[in-house]
Amino acid sequence: MKEWKVSEIDEKSGELAESLGVPEVIAGLLRGRGLETPDSAKKFLYPERKDIYSPFLLPDLDEAVKRISRAVEKKEKILLFGDYDVDGITSLSILGGYLSKRKAVFKTVIPSRIKEGYGFNQKALETAEEENVSLIIVLDCGTNSSLLDKAVKFGIDVIVVDHHEVLKTEREYLLINPKRKDCSYPFKGLPAGALAFKLVWGLKNMFPYEYLDLAGLSIVCDVAPLIDENRCLLKEGLDKFKNSPCLGVDCLMEASSVRKEYLEAFHLGWILGPRINASGRMGSAYPALELLSAEDEDKAKELALFLNKNNRQRQAESKCLFEEASAELNSSDSFQDDPALVLSGEGWHPGILGIAASQLKEKVLKPVFLISLKNGEGRGSGRSIDGLDIMEALNYCKDLLIGYGGHKKACGIEIETGKINAFRERLNNFVKEKLKGKRLRSSLFIDLEIEFKDITPELLDYLDMFSPFGEGNPEPVFLSRNLNIKGVSSLPWGGKTVWLEQRNSNNEKLVYPAQVKLSNKLCEFVDYPEPVDVVYFLRKNKSTQASLCALKVKDVRLSQ
Repeated sequence: MKEWKVSEIDEKSGELAESLGVPEVIAGLLRGRGLETPDSAKKFLYPERKDIYSPFLLPDLDEAVKRISRAVEKKEKILLFGDYDVDGITSLSILGGYLSKRKAVFKTVIPSRIKEGYGFNQKALETAEEENVSLIIVLDCGTNSSLLDKAVKFGIDVIVVDHHEVLKTEREYLLINPKRKDCSYPFKGLPAGALAFKLVWGLKNMFPYEYLDLAGLSIVCDVAPLIDENRCLLKEGLDKFKNSPCLGVDCLMEASSVRKEYLEAFHLGWILGPRINASGRMGSAYPALELLSAEDEDKAKELALFLNKNNRQRQAESKCLFEEASAELNSSDSFQDDPALVLSGEGWHPGILGIAASQLKEKVLKPVFLISLKNGEGRGSGRSIDGLDIMEALNYCKDLLIGYGGHKKACGIEIETGKINAFRERLNNFVKEKLKGKRLRSSLFIDLEIEFKDITPELLDYLDMFSPFGEGNPEPVFLSRNLNIKGVSSLPWGGKTVWLEQRNSNNEKLVYPAQVKLSNKLCEFVDYPEPVDVVYFLRKNKSTQASLCALKVKDVRLSQ
């Protein structure tokens, strides 16, 4: 059973509500997001382009603009190097699109996730030397690369546009990264795609509206926090998706059956993004870049269909890998008591290990490592739980690893096959010490407890203003207690409409529908006479039905 953690409306919420002229529920939601002053709340509710910071506040951006402009004018050879995920590909498409329009001389290189792995590599450096490249621009990686220092010593200028943590204190190249310790940029949460957007803004000396959809795609798919200027950029980016998306994005939406008029951040993160990512996971990321940069409609449609096919293959292989890993877990009692799972298998596809590890982590509520074995070496992906920094764990085991990298919740490792058992033992000792016998429970965070009488047209209109939802700005979750199930009807697609009733203090009955799948926990309670407590999202009813809204149920239990 999930642990329900419920926030409460306090006195300060009432003060903020009065100052803003909004319902107290809305003020409570704003304060729950750390927006405690009228000014910060207004900026959140009414994001504007003027709230987006000048690109020239970023470190080294001014120098980078000058160097790129000179290279373009003098027809110098430029090498663009970018990562194989959505953030890297959108970065390459944004900057590559600008360079193409300026008729610059450049070549794009994306590493193979399977053969070369993450980051700037020796092969790319050799390509730059062989082709007399005078400027390397690295996107979505490279912040801590020693190879790029080597490139500078060879006489090649280097610009890095990245958002990963900065570990190096000294470097020979320009680094546009808001996480630099010497950086005073007001917001640290921009992904590489948004930073490439800022760089092109500086190069053009005007707001590059034509790349807003790609910047928005990078923000959502790299799970950047949807606050501050990310929120402003994404709001405008979603408008561009709906009104004038780039050709490749338009064809991908059509191939994915995404209707532009209903597009939300969800569609970027769960429908479009996985199709772009699947390209690099299953083989080469170049088709995804080619799609986002396409100018020929027939070619764009062909590429969109190819990415769709790739994604279906990725889904099928992910399912198989998850089932194989689950079978290995169930085959031995020794794994059951481990606070962290380390599973390995010959021939597991290295491009989808992270997806299967995430799914298994959700199932067992433990940190999970899945390792693909080949020729005496293993390449693995790890996913962690809240409260356990997986990089701290890897630092504790680093002498057993060939290499590793990542962040608190996700990582990649390389290890000799013969050291996997020692790694498993050491990792579990570390996790046992960190958790100290704590029982892991899944938590459900609830923004506010409300009554049905609080649900008004005004409240629903304000909830619309909280979107787009995602990392750092989740969709508001509500709890209502002592609800009675007053009726159940079947839906054409096989689900149920469950009508929930609550009596207010005047003994008036208020009833709202919850449309649920048959697998939803609420369906287990339809025959119970006792009242229930329900956790839900609110969905404004856009049809002509009489009900003001519907509840999207997340959890339910019998009332105490």
